[in-house]
Amino acid sequence: MKRLTIIIIAALALSSSVFGKDIKGRVLDADGKPMEFVNAVLLQDSTFITGAITNSNGDFYLSSDITVGLKLRLSFVGFETKMVEIASDGELGDIRMIASDNQLNDVVVRGNASKIHLQGNSLVANVENSVLAHAGTAKDVLRQIPMVVENNGNLEVFGKGSPVVYVNGRKINDAQELSSLLSGNIRNVEVITNPGASYSADAKAVIRIRTKRPQGDGWSATLRSTNGFQHYFQSTNMVDLKFRSGGLELFSNFMYNTGRNREKKLTDMTTLAKSRWDQQLSTMNTRRYDGILGKLGFSWIINNSHSIGAYYQNEYAKNETKSNLVSSVLVDRVFYDNWNTCADNTIKNTPRHAANVYYNGQIKKLNIDFNTDYIWNKGVQSTMNKEKSEMYANQDVTTYSTNRSRMIAEKLVLSYPVGKGVLRLGEEYISSRTYNHFNTAYAGLDNASSTIKEENTACFLEVVQQVGLFSLGAGLRYEYVDYDYADKVHSDYHLSKKFNNVFPSFNVATRLGQVQMSLSYSGRVERPTYSNLNANVSYLNRMTYESGNPRLLPTKLHSLEYMSVWKNYFAQVSYSYFDNPIVNTTKPYSEDGEMTILTYDNFKKKHFLQAFVGGQFKVGVWQPRVNVGMFTQWFSIPVGGRNKSMNTPIGILQWQNAIHLPQDIWLNIDGQWTTSGHDKNIYLSSSSYVNAKLYKEFCKKKLSVTLEARDIFNGSRPDVTLYNDAVTMFQRNFSEMRCVMLTLQYNFNVTRDRYRGTGAGNTEKKRF
Repeated sequence: MKRLTIIIIAALALSSSVFGKDIKGRVLDADGKPMEFVNAVLLQDSTFITGAITNSNGDFYLSSDITVGLKLRLSFVGFETKMVEIASDGELGDIRMIASDNQLNDVVVRGNASKIHLQGNSLVANVENSVLAHAGTAKDVLRQIPMVVENNGNLEVFGKGSPVVYVNGRKINDAQELSSLLSGNIRNVEVITNPGASYSADAKAVIRIRTKRPQGDGWSATLRSTNGFQHYFQSTNMVDLKFRSGGLELFSNFMYNTGRNREKKLTDMTTLAKSRWDQQLSTMNTRRYDGILGKLGFSWIINNSHSIGAYYQNEYAKNETKSNLVSSVLVDRVFYDNWNTCADNTIKNTPRHAANVYYNGQIKKLNIDFNTDYIWNKGVQSTMNKEKSEMYANQDVTTYSTNRSRMIAEKLVLSYPVGKGVLRLGEEYISSRTYNHFNTAYAGLDNASSTIKEENTACFLEVVQQVGLFSLGAGLRYEYVDYDYADKVHSDYHLSKKFNNVFPSFNVATRLGQVQMSLSYSGRVERPTYSNLNANVSYLNRMTYESGNPRLLPTKLHSLEYMSVWKNYFAQVSYSYFDNPIVNTTKPYSEDGEMTILTYDNFKKKHFLQAFVGGQFKVGVWQPRVNVGMFTQWFSIPVGGRNKSMNTPIGILQWQNAIHLPQDIWLNIDGQWTTSGHDKNIYLSSSSYVNAKLYKEFCKKKLSVTLEARDIFNGSRPDVTLYNDAVTMFQRNFSEMRCVMLTLQYNFNVTRDRYRGTGAGNTEKKRF
């Protein structure tokens, strides 16, 4: 590690870097009419850096980490190729192309507006100058991006799960931050569904958001308040302040959220042991939450060759849940007992420290990106269960646990133009510790004092080359993981594992006429979260307990994906193979098998196939988008002693509508319907939602008002059936999902975030 640190310091000391450059312009013909589908290629000394095509307005947008020696080459059938020098600010304005002498007089080029295109193996959606610019916030934009779906209020990439999100290269650790970024300040959104070697091996998907170029110096501020009802009142309030002078920017952010929500579920649980046990559990949870977040930092563009920055963040959160659980129990279909349990559960994070320091640089053609991150968190949880029995003695169960965790990470990426492409190599080191102390006086539970230590060292290499009509990319990532789990109370839980893995990736992209295509492969891993690994046992009732599993193994997966874009339409097909998938399961908790523990386990394998297609249209003031997707798996588990297939596919239909009303008011009506089917060993019933939103800007776009009704018909609450060998659980959700929210946002001299830290240990942060 010392040697690695010396190498990093030496590289930083020798470097003279450049801050990335954004390049934009508009291409016109001799008559001043915009030209669509013009190829715009960025070169450095004839070396290909990146490329794009113009949209229906003739606009193109390019981004490069290199700023010296750049030229732009514009080419189009029937027109002379044009070379353009890059201005220092990247703003090229209007560029006119001249028809070539041999242009056919009867050739007329026509095309429809294309808001999406492929860039390598990623899908890029333009936001600027599109209907998405009026969506409201970054979170609202992502809801409208192809491949992004909403699940229980959380944004996911279809078939992939939760993505890692970046804004201008900076990792977003709090989803609330997306609500503070205005959609009108976003340039484009990039969705990577098969990440390459430069991303952590357990990154399922990546979303990259790029904003517009900042303008002006001085103070700027954003004040945002969202208030509404989801059965109970909820409120989120944010203040964002910035001061900019020359290349220096100071920024601070303060956020406060509070509210209550309610959850109501009915669960039928059947356990086949020596006897048959049937439990019907009625659960009502009321949760109150309060959270405060403060952030302070700076970014400094020293000159065209150096950029540094840092931030510190502190967060406090408290959740108090009051539960009432009524259990009716039968044994061999004969009444056994009724239990009425009142539970108070309090969780406090006091506090959660986070910090990041970054440096961006370039020495000649070599680009350097260095990040280091630190996280320290302390959490306290106390639970009191008062259980009354109709037939037997009452009992009280009180538990108390303390959790402390910390992470130190650093990441270095070097990029160098080679041939008609670029070579990237780098390393990443992550050190994490989690300490958990669990205490209880209840005889049915054991005390525990566990420690999880993990060291992850990685290095990677990626190369991208333009070969004729094809863009070829290949990468290799090596990760060494040293994992140690120890429990002072249970010595048999002491586990020590070491993993050496190589993860390859490959992609090829090309363009045939107006059709863009890409084919990619990647080897990846899914690591269990620290809560999955925690062996502490939680009490639900006398027959049911819950715990993690420290013996879980990482899941290895291989993914092959094809993607294409034609005009306003896109299509994606992906196949994945999972080795040792992690699955929710149940196991006997007593010697006679009568009591059950809910936990996790590795299963042998799973095959997974998904497809997603979509398109957008425009009819006057109405701009609809329709997306259709499905995924299916080949997966089976033993249920009741017999093998049961879990292969029913799940389909999804999205219909998104944007309507531009008079007085510059935007109306959005969006619907989503998901069919029933299997996901791992869970069967989900069909579900749906319809959202409606009105958005209006005032005072020269300084003030915006959003009135939103989500899940109007309360349909986004699927029933769930969990299958296991000896236990089957069927759960119906009666929770209130519909909500009405009013958002007021005031922006004073708003400018783009200059912070360029990409973060280190990003997927490790999510495991905490």
